[in-house]
Amino acid sequence: MSLNDRVALVTGAARGIGMAIAARLASEGHKVIMLDLNPEVGQAARSLQDAGYSVRSVCLDITDEAAVLTLPHQLGEWWPKLAILVNNAGISPKHEGKKCDVADMPLSEWRRVLDVNLTGAFLVTKTCLPVLKSHGWGRIIMITSQAARTRTPVPGAHYAATKSGMTGFSRVLAAEVADFGITVNCVAPGRIESTMTAAVGSDVNARHAASIPAGRLGRAEEVAATVAFLASYDAGYSTGAIIDVNGGSFMP
Repeated sequence: MSLNDRVALVTGAARGIGMAIAARLASEGHKVIMLDLNPEVGQAARSLQDAGYSVRSVCLDITDEAAVLTLPHQLGEWWPKLAILVNNAGISPKHEGKKCDVADMPLSEWRRVLDVNLTGAFLVTKTCLPVLKSHGWGRIIMITSQAARTRTPVPGAHYAATKSGMTGFSRVLAAEVADFGITVNCVAPGRIESTMTAAVGSDVNARHAASIPAGRLGRAEEVAATVAFLASYDAGYSTGAIIDVNGGSFMP
């Protein structure tokens, strides 16, 4: 499949890291499907279309299996060319800018985070696998988190659990699909400037920035650059791997 024939699907693409990933992949010649529950994904896609890129948007709840199964129908002639999947969608609830401790966490909040961050990635991946396998080539990239690599004080336990779960899911899946020429890798961002990180307030983020060896928060475009490499032919011998993008705040 030539570069211009490859379609990439990015979840959680309405803004932040997801939108930056969509923009980077589009700039490299891919057709890009931007998927999000947030209706702002339509405007995000139009902004890239106005820049001359081949982009489509889908507003869909990835926790709804029936909705996810409509993707092949919704995407029509683009679906058979799907070759790259980026599971980026995720939520990290805060209460007055702070995480909820386990002792105080409502079961409903725990379940919602697991549904979006982990089950959603499973449902989208499962739906995409047949078409990726049919090509004998594919790239699946999971956006996890530094919270999956070490203890971090800002995200809640549910967020850390889901991102750790994505890592385990990726390793098993990588072995299952390797014979089909599909790679599965994780990108683990640290503190990145985004709407999600802004929820804790500028003072908290400033303290975090001061503790990072790079001396600043990361940019969504820096995460997108790593994703672009893993989506390329050059990354064909990398699978089951984790790439940290955190300015040195975690060094395994």
